[in-house]
Amino acid sequence: EYEDYLDWFMTLPLYYETPQFRAVHACWDEAQIALLRGALKDDRLTEELLAASVKKGTPLYNAIDITLKGKELRMPGELFFTDKEGTKRRKLRYKWWEDPITATYRSISVEPLDFLPEESPDPETFSGLHYNETDKPVFFGHYWLNGTPALYRNNICCLDYSVAKKGHLVAYRFNGERELDAAKMVYV
Repeated sequence: EYEDYLDWFMTLPLYYETPQFRAVHACWDEAQIALLRGALKDDRLTEELLAASVKKGTPLYNAIDITLKGKELRMPGELFFTDKEGTKRRKLRYKWWEDPITATYRSISVEPLDFLPEESPDPETFSGLHYNETDKPVFFGHYWLNGTPALYRNNICCLDYSVAKKGHLVAYRFNGERELDAAKMVYV
């Protein structure tokens, strides 16, 4: 059964792009997507690439890690939080669509952590550029959001609202619009 799941997984692209929109599991970083476009076969992993992708620190590992898990930033000092599985975390996943130059630790964290300071992180600690407001709409998941589904911005739409943890099952009714509309988000 495990092998069947792996075979199925290998048929899925790691990202998807049309002239109107983009879709990715966790993070659309243009540099990482470009690296993957050059390495993957039809935007998919092969058995050889899967084996190569687990070698920590390699460009392929980093590109897949960011694309499927998002970008992380070390919290200042000794700050940490305990995640849903009870693991102590010293890094936070950050909003890769926000400009880190104008951000604070609190404003850029995907997870709303009230104890984070309102100070700006060192811009050198961020990997890559942020997703620009003029880029085409991007849809993604992975972040286990809570509450009422909403857009982060008119081209940023997270569809993961923790349905597996009694949250919402969310979709967006996309009709090719350049600017997304929160009224087109539907959920149960």
